[in-house]
Amino acid sequence: MKTKSLRYLFIACTIPLGFWAVSTLRLETNINAYNLASDHDIAAYESFVAAMEPPKSGETVMVLEKTTGWKTLPDFQLLQTITAFWGEQPEIEKASSISNLQYPKQGFFRVQSEPFLDLENATRFQKRLDLAERYADIFSKFVSRNGRYTLLFVNAPSGISPASVQALENLNLQKQGVRVHYIQYDLMQNELQSTMRRDTILLAAISLGLILIGFFGFTYSLRGLALIGAMVAFNIAATFLAMYALSMQFSLQMITIPCIITVLSFTDIMHILYHQQKAQATAKTNLELQQHILAAVRIPLFLTSLTNVVGFLVFLIFSNNTQLFNFSLAAIIGVTIAYLSARFLVIRLMGIERVFIKRTNFERLYSVHNRLSQWFWDRKKYMLPTFVTAAVLLLALVAAKLSIDGSEQEYALSGSKLTRGKTILQQDFFGEKQAEVFISLKEGSIWDKATLDQLEQIDTAINRIFQPLFINSPTVLVKRYHRFLRRGNPAAFFIPETIDADYAAQLKQHQSELGADGIVDSTGSTARILFGFGNRKLPEARAGYDQLRRVLRQHNTPKMHFELSGLQYLSDEATHSFSMKILVGLVLSILFGSTLVFFYLRSLRKSLGVLMVNLFPIFFALGLMLYLQLSVTPLTLFFLSILLGICVDDSIYLVMQNRKPDDALHVVPIFITSFVLALGFLSLAYSSFNWIKPFGWIFLLGIAWAYLLDLFVLPYFLNRRAIFGAKGL
Repeated sequence: MKTKSLRYLFIACTIPLGFWAVSTLRLETNINAYNLASDHDIAAYESFVAAMEPPKSGETVMVLEKTTGWKTLPDFQLLQTITAFWGEQPEIEKASSISNLQYPKQGFFRVQSEPFLDLENATRFQKRLDLAERYADIFSKFVSRNGRYTLLFVNAPSGISPASVQALENLNLQKQGVRVHYIQYDLMQNELQSTMRRDTILLAAISLGLILIGFFGFTYSLRGLALIGAMVAFNIAATFLAMYALSMQFSLQMITIPCIITVLSFTDIMHILYHQQKAQATAKTNLELQQHILAAVRIPLFLTSLTNVVGFLVFLIFSNNTQLFNFSLAAIIGVTIAYLSARFLVIRLMGIERVFIKRTNFERLYSVHNRLSQWFWDRKKYMLPTFVTAAVLLLALVAAKLSIDGSEQEYALSGSKLTRGKTILQQDFFGEKQAEVFISLKEGSIWDKATLDQLEQIDTAINRIFQPLFINSPTVLVKRYHRFLRRGNPAAFFIPETIDADYAAQLKQHQSELGADGIVDSTGSTARILFGFGNRKLPEARAGYDQLRRVLRQHNTPKMHFELSGLQYLSDEATHSFSMKILVGLVLSILFGSTLVFFYLRSLRKSLGVLMVNLFPIFFALGLMLYLQLSVTPLTLFFLSILLGICVDDSIYLVMQNRKPDDALHVVPIFITSFVLALGFLSLAYSSFNWIKPFGWIFLLGIAWAYLLDLFVLPYFLNRRAIFGAKGL
């Protein structure tokens, strides 16, 4: 009794300590950190860019939205008023918009500078506005194509103060149809951090609450409810402690970790409590009771845990990225802790003096299942071929329609005002996807005419393939300089026929004023082309990348090398590659469980049955996602690993019962586990992330299929009709 009390004390002390640990974990809210590209590829990209792009600090973008559009002189005069307001704020070093943009022109004796938009002269203003398309390299940076939005750039090293925001609101801009959207990534990260923390705790609490209510509704056991709640909390807390000890960052993928632990813990503990009830009448001592429980669950408990560990181990091996490695490692730790606590803590807490499942009358449940079992068995000749055919067709259909996607929208918060400005920035200015072409010259200079002609061909290919919202290239800089020399004539926006050494030297001297920072390095031997394009599904984007790579290969020479790169490009390629590896990992996990069954039972038929009945729910869930037009991404595939854990656990527990022909199946723990977990996953509808919400119903249907297949189709492969009742242990 003293030992048992110490175990309860250990559990009680670990829970608050673990939840303190998670409160101290740093949450990874930098979206760039979720790039699935390898750490090596990201480091190589950053090294290349660092040689050209000076570090930026304190630049904040504001999106000014005007319902009637920025189209008239009074509109831009209002913009000038807003720009001047920000320039006067104490925390702002500089405020820039198209209204105060100074435009250089080559005069007869010296360089002249004049406002790009003359807001004092209506005729000159309108003339410049009418030529907007011919000054697209300037207008596209500040004003959206539909004229509804304009950008204002401010340099605020310490951030924009709330007092300045309030002072701007006092100008009553909304009465003039203007809304200001602040794009402050620190505020977005703070909100994402707060939401991740809240979602993790809230969803886990709601899910656990629904699970415990469902459990009590079937068992009438407050003791069992308290034990399961405590052990699930203990396993989650112990996992958080391990993550704290390993100095892990908590990433968005790790929202699934408490779900995974809850599922595996509840399944294992439910079977332990059921077998305690079954052995209660015959066991004379606590030790005898515990030995009986251990004999019933030892092998399936080990096999189910090992199967899940193998699945996450595949993720771990495939991951070449810190975030993915940490997620996989945390999942393995969680599964291991759930197994060890069930094996060495929960079973040791079982005693003959205290039953955790009080309800003993499940005859109605047995009766319904026996009737269904008889119905399925009588149609065995037709049902088994039908199931196998349906499974093969489903597999083929999903494989044919499967389309991997991935987007920052997974990290977008539903209903957040902070993300509105970022969405506008992506959709109307810089594109929702960006890519870059790296240019490395071993001989010559980027300013050579022959080199620029090749770059212009690549620019043309980019425009043809991607129809970008913007493109910034060394050719744009040369065209700007030529226009500058022709006193700003828009017709002079082209590369001149001849570029001699003096002309190239002038380009190099003035490259910063031309906007070459981050485009061309100081030596003129390294450069890049940046472009952004509208949101495309990942397969469409990858097809475009493939076309552009072929163009670049055609232009590669021993003297000049082109390479497609960019954080978004690297992420897209890694997303597709890693998603396929996750799918392979899920299948390998099921295959591993099936193989374990073969080695333990020496039955290929039973092994094949476990494989088939577990593949079907996973591919059904994938098919449902495709039907509902939900993106199949690494994050959504991580969620499917939870469904896999439920399916495989129940199947292995069933086939490992080693029963005689007239022994009954232990339907009670499987029924309660399936029903209660399906109920618990409805909590996902309360998530702040839109992509998570539908998974409550996907899990519900997936668990229902897994349950039906385990109880009424798997017996075909066992070559034994399922019998449900109190008979047998």
